[in-house]
Parts: sequence; C-alpha cells; structure tokens
Amino acid sequence: MSQARIHLVTMPKWGMTMTEGRIAAWLRSEGETIDKGEDLVEIETQKLANTVEAEVGGVLRRILVPEGESAPCGAPIAVFAEAGVSEAEIDALAAEAAGAVREGAGSDAAAPRTRAIDVGGISISAVSAGSGDAGLPVVLIHGFGSDAGVWMFVQGTLSAGGRAIHAIDLPSHGASVRTSMTSVRAMAGAVGSAVAALVPEGRVHLVGHSLGGRIALALAAGASPALGTGRVASVALIAPAGMGQPVDPGFIEGFLAADRRRPMKEALRLLVADEEAIGPEMVERALAAKRIDGVAEALAAIAAGELGPDAAGRGLADRAATAAPVLTLWGTEDRIIAPPASGATLLPGAGHMPQMEVPAAVCACLSAHFERNE
Repeated sequence: MSQARIHLVTMPKWGMTMTEGRIAAWLRSEGETIDKGEDLVEIETQKLANTVEAEVGGVLRRILVPEGESAPCGAPIAVFAEAGVSEAEIDALAAEAAGAVREGAGSDAAAPRTRAIDVGGISISAVSAGSGDAGLPVVLIHGFGSDAGVWMFVQGTLSAGGRAIHAIDLPSHGASVRTSMTSVRAMAGAVGSAVAALVPEGRVHLVGHSLGGRIALALAAGASPALGTGRVASVALIAPAGMGQPVDPGFIEGFLAADRRRPMKEALRLLVADEEAIGPEMVERALAAKRIDGVAEALAAIAAGELGPDAAGRGLADRAATAAPVLTLWGTEDRIIAPPASGATLLPGAGHMPQMEVPAAVCACLSAHFERNE
C-alpha cells in the first residue's frame, strides 16, 4: 500500500525520556479534508503541551486515540487515507503498527533514565543511557538555551555498544534548577561536580556543543576541583563558542526576544542548514523553557557575559591548557559561529547543530575519537 493512499499519524517523541503522550484535544474531526501544516491535535506530556500539525494533506479517515487517552511514542493515533482505501485496510495497518510499537517497548531495556544530582544544594539533571559495560563513559554538554534533548539523535547510537553516555542539563536549562550562576567558570564548577557524581572514578570523555564546548574545555583545563585533574581522557567540541569567532548577535537577540511561535521559529531556523527541520515541537519546547520563572533572565545574563563580542576568544586559554586530545567538529553551513579556516573536521550539509542534522556522521567521528584515546 503506497503512502499516497494512506498515512499513519503517530505519537511524537519530544526528548529522550518521553515514553508516551496524552491526547488533550483533536482540533479536526473524522471525515474532514485537511491541508498539510494545519493544526491537527494537541498533545500533552509531563513537561510540555504542544499542537501537532498535519504532516500530509488529505482526509482524516480515522481517529485511533480519543481525547483524554494516552499512547506510547510511535503508536498510531490517526489515519489519513483516500476514499478508495477500505476500512479493513485501515484496521490492518493500524493493528500492525501498534503491534510493532508494543514489541519495541518490551525490548528496550536500556532506555534513557533521568536523575537529579545535588551539587552544593543545586539540582543538576542528567539523562543517562547505556549499560557501562564497554569503553570509557562519555558526558555530553549542550549549548546556550538548549537542554539534554539536543543529543537525542546521538545518545542512543553511542550507547548501543554498552558505553555509558550521560547528557547533562546546564544550570538554568532543561530540568536543572534556575540559579544566578551565569559565567562559564561557575557553570563548569557545577557541571564538574555532576560529572564526578555520575563517574566517581576513572577517566571520562567530554563532548561539548557551542557554549558547552567552552565548558568542556574549562573542565579539561582544571576548572572543577570536584572533578580534579587527569580524569579527562579526551574532549570533543562541536561548533564551540570562544575559539575566536564571534557568535551571531542577531540569533542571540532574536532568541531572547521571542515570546511567540513565529519569532521563535525564525530565530531557531538560524541554527540549521535545512530550515524545514525546525518543527513545531522544537519551537514549543524552547518557548516553554523560557516561560519558567527565572529562565529568561538567566539566559539574558549568560548571553551578556559570555556570548558578546568581547568573549569571542575567551576559550583559547583553556584550549591551550588542555592536555587531553581535542577533536573539533563544525558544520559547513553554520550561521551562528562561522567555521574556522583550519583545525576542524567539517561536516557538509550541517549548520550549528550537526548532532541533530547529520547524527550518523557525528557519531562516526566521536566513536573513532573515543577509541583512539582509550
């Protein structure tokens, strides 16, 4: 059966730890003809309420999950189909898809798990995956205004062979506590304490994206007494801030000012090479995070202190002081921080977030880097 004749609408997965969603409201009715991009359904999770748009145009033939009920991520919730598709065909395809989701859920013993780490009275959230049976552990550090979900396309791949992969939410980001901690050195101290709790002994690989790259370098250069020295096996930087190139002020200004869907989407589009990759769920996650008390103010303070023109080269000293091997990855189409003329592995077709745009290429580079340095 071709996709031109029938299309399943499935429960989306917003973030690594989301397992199911609840149908808050269907915005269209069975039998209606709907255009691609029109609002279709409102879905709620523990952290987010979001409106899902129709991925295709056509007739909404069947609503499979009624309002008020929940379904696991990936499960079919509705069906678009042409008039010539029989009810029996819809029944069969929906049942097959639901069965595949149930089988997959039963086999996912190593699903990501979240924990809160107390760091001197400050709660730092971390999402962990992998059994820890193979290779040195890895800690992933996201960038400005983001959260651990930015690693959702690489964490599972990197942990599949048994390596423990931990993604940390920076202070005032994601599920971590809101604080007045806005400098790289202060955030590095808190992250270092969290890393020491996640990996109590032995060496660890650090991976940092954008502002998280500066924090990773600060840790490798000894910024955290809790982590100590000599424990960082390697550092991988993805489009790092503070390496000499300025951060686009237009993105920072637009992101901080955005308080509605359209301006936030316009700001987020600068992050990627393919602007269509910015879906409504990413927009809603960004807006929802900024609406939490204290977050907008903390982000403004971080941007003013660490992402302005005078901060463009602040990470160079930490880079020079880092004894551990360093890998640098950069998207060729980065519009937030331009890739350097030399010294970085360039990833074609990616903007400022290659871990989301070309995750297979990023995973291949990271895996080889880890293996070389163990």
